[in-house]
Amino acid sequence: MRLIRLYKDYEANVPLGSIANFNNNFQADIVLKPNSQLALQSIAIDTVDVAFTIDSSNNRVQWGITDEAFYDEFLIAPGDYNSTNVNLLTDRLTEDFNASTTFDIYNDAVSLLPYYLGIEWLVEINKNAGSKLDIGYKIGDLYWTDASKLIRAANVNIADVDDDRKTFSLVSPDNAYASAEFDKCIINQKYLSKGCGCVRAQGMKLDDNQGPGSNGQGYIVGLVNDPTIAPEDLELSDIKYGIHYTIFQTGIRKYQVIINGVRSSAGDENPIYTEESADNDIQEVMINGEEIFFNIYQNGVAQPYVLNSDEGIGLGNGGVVPYDGDPLYPVLVFFSGDDYVIVDNFISNESQYQNNPTVPDNYYPTFGHALQPETVENGAGLAEISENYLEFETGEIANFLGYDDRIIGPVDTGPSARSADESRDYIAQGENKFNPDYFADSFLVELKNIPLDSFDGLKEARKNVLAYIAHSDADGSFNYEVNNPIFVDLNNKKEILLRNVEANLLYGDYTEFGINSDATMVLLIKEKGE
Repeated sequence: MRLIRLYKDYEANVPLGSIANFNNNFQADIVLKPNSQLALQSIAIDTVDVAFTIDSSNNRVQWGITDEAFYDEFLIAPGDYNSTNVNLLTDRLTEDFNASTTFDIYNDAVSLLPYYLGIEWLVEINKNAGSKLDIGYKIGDLYWTDASKLIRAANVNIADVDDDRKTFSLVSPDNAYASAEFDKCIINQKYLSKGCGCVRAQGMKLDDNQGPGSNGQGYIVGLVNDPTIAPEDLELSDIKYGIHYTIFQTGIRKYQVIINGVRSSAGDENPIYTEESADNDIQEVMINGEEIFFNIYQNGVAQPYVLNSDEGIGLGNGGVVPYDGDPLYPVLVFFSGDDYVIVDNFISNESQYQNNPTVPDNYYPTFGHALQPETVENGAGLAEISENYLEFETGEIANFLGYDDRIIGPVDTGPSARSADESRDYIAQGENKFNPDYFADSFLVELKNIPLDSFDGLKEARKNVLAYIAHSDADGSFNYEVNNPIFVDLNNKKEILLRNVEANLLYGDYTEFGINSDATMVLLIKEKGE
């Protein structure tokens, strides 16, 4: 039996210097006789992937996305982070970026308001970029709802207007259908952009159907958590957030707010209404950072009327309605036939992540008097989404995340002005890599130049794997010793002369294993019959 000790000299900031890649040359021939066997004896690495502490001294992040001198910021949740809990960090960063994507609807600089509509952030480990951190945002375009994405009750009618615009109404046998049930509905199966997404509707006809009180009048535009609900099963309790545009008595139209399946009292604001008028109110339920806003856009008014602050509705808590970051799906519910209720401009900002909405080139529709994304520089000095940057509080945290500099940007991976395929990605370029925790506590030793009779179900093929290891590196080290070495047959019918031995310690999914100190690996060779 013979012993081979492999040694890895750690070199910071050198290609392959910070991964457990052993490659040693020997000044003598190592003869592996036919049908020899190899085993792993031990691995010793004192420092691997040391956790980085994020606290109040380094957790501030600033970002900007327009060519104006405005920025937003947030604080990363304090904690110790490394590659084994990187998914916790990416989830928190995704939530934090989206929660900070807000605008003040009362800001006098109205030109600044539209640019966040539809924006959603996603922070993830980009394996295509070498397991580097990827901070990105995309813009879900404000557009008419595609009928093919809807779960629709049979009695809901969709009529073409122009281009992709549709008008929605309820058709019943005598056009006098009146009910307080929720089964006359449509649900969009694509969720809103989580940073600043919205769903809108505009009532073109809202007449008294002499139905069962205000609960059986008008329509509801809102959001649900579950897009798979069958129309016949939808109930008030399924409406997470919504606006009920209803009639309390003949000629008296009012707004109510729905939160977690509970209707509020009627608001003080009186809707502006003329049958079939494009100047009618537009209702909007909006994700505004980490809050939900219930907005009413009225013709001739620059800023929306916010039902959160309506004293008649009386939401309490200063009108603040928290948003938890879960996906939300648009819903439209009718309580009467099209002789009484017709809805236009049922539109939303669908998330560009996973949804991949298709929007025509040069679409740029307008939606009446409601705020909408600007598409190009219009000569009035309005900001465009073009300049963009990230700024971390310290160089140390930037380096830990894999960025060479504390300030990153501008990054130009999309057109300079807002358009249907607008996106930005800040992909880390530094040495630091992350490995998601899917294969946590699962490692393997792969020989690069010695054939072994070993097989791997993950790859569904023969691999030169000497050992599969169930071990933890949570304490910042990897020290592993086998009490009873398990020998693996070499796949050699003739003698093999070695002057070089190359072996890798890898994660269980074959991604590279990072180290921050020198490392050793001990192998045992046994000839047939020993």
